[in-house]
Amino acid sequence: AYRHLRRRPGDWNESHYAAWSIGATGYPYVDACMRCLLKHGWLNFRARAMLVSFATYNLWLDWKGIAPHLARVFLDYEPGIHYPQLQMQAGTTGINAMRVYNVTKQGLDQDPRGLFIRKYVPELRNVTLDHIHEPCKMSLAMQKKVSVFIGDVKKEARDTEGAQWYPAPIVDAQKTAKIAKDKVNAVRKLDSTKILANQVYIKHGSRAIRTDSNGSKPKALSSTAKRIRVDMIGGQRSIRQMFSATSAGACTGGGLDSAPTTGTPAPAPSVQSLAIPTQAVQVDVDVVAMSAVGTATEVCRPSGSWNCAVCTFINEKPFALACSVCYSVRS
Repeated sequence: AYRHLRRRPGDWNESHYAAWSIGATGYPYVDACMRCLLKHGWLNFRARAMLVSFATYNLWLDWKGIAPHLARVFLDYEPGIHYPQLQMQAGTTGINAMRVYNVTKQGLDQDPRGLFIRKYVPELRNVTLDHIHEPCKMSLAMQKKVSVFIGDVKKEARDTEGAQWYPAPIVDAQKTAKIAKDKVNAVRKLDSTKILANQVYIKHGSRAIRTDSNGSKPKALSSTAKRIRVDMIGGQRSIRQMFSATSAGACTGGGLDSAPTTGTPAPAPSVQSLAIPTQAVQVDVDVVAMSAVGTATEVCRPSGSWNCAVCTFINEKPFALACSVCYSVRS
C-alpha cells in the first residue's frame, strides 16, 4: 500500500540527500547527530530515529535510498534490525504510528545548553545560546558580531577574518512535516490499507490481543477490516491456558472445561511425567477426554480440519492452501 510513496518521479532529491548524509542541513542538532555518527559510528536510538524521520518525512527521501549510507556508518549494523527499523520509522509498515520528529525541539530537549552541537558543529561554537538551535534567525548584525554567517552571505564571511559559514535550512521543517503526514495519512485511511495493516499485525505483531487502560483494542485490530482473534478462534486455548489447566489438575477425569471433582484434588504431575495436552477446538460436545497425566486421548473436532505445521493452529477449512493465522503454506 505504501510502495509508491517517495518513489515517484521527482521525489528523490540528490542535493537534499547529500546535505543530510554529511551533516549540512542547516538544522544544528540534525547535523551534529550525523557528524557524530560519521566520526564514531554510533548514536543512541532517539538520535537514529530522528535522522531517519528527518530524511523520510521532511526531505521525503525513500528509506531504501538512505539505508546503504546508514549501514556503512553504523558500527552495530545488523540487517535483521536495520531494515525493519527503517521501514517503521518511515511509516510504511502500516501498523506503527507515524514518528515525525520536531528536530528543533529535539535539540532543545536533548541538548539544552548546546554543548553537543558546539562539539560536532564547531562552526557554530561562537553562537549564543539564544540562537544555537536556530542560527538562521540571527540578524546580519548578530552574524557579524559572532563571526558566523548563515546561508547566502558568503561574501561577508570571506571579508571577515576568521569568520565561519553555516548553511541555511534546506527545507522548512514544519511545512514539509505537514505535507508528508498528509500524504501518509491519505494512504492509511484507505480500506484496502486497513485490511493489509490488519494482516501485518496478525502475522508480525503480538500474538496476544491486549487492551489499554480504556479497554480499547490495538489500532490495527480496531479497523473495519475483518479481524481474526488468534487466541479465541473456535474456542482454541492458548498454550499458557492449557499448561495452567493441566498443572492445576482441572483436566483430570473430564473435559477441558469441567469443574474439578469434589474431595482432595489430584496432585499436579511431576515435570518428568507432564505431557503437553493436544490443542483442541471447542464444539458443542465435550472437547477432550483427558487422562490422569493430562494427555488427550480423544479429540472431537470438525471434519476435514488440519493442524498447521508451523504454528500448530487447527484450521477448519479443509481445502485451505495456507494457515489462516500465520499464513504458512500447508505442508
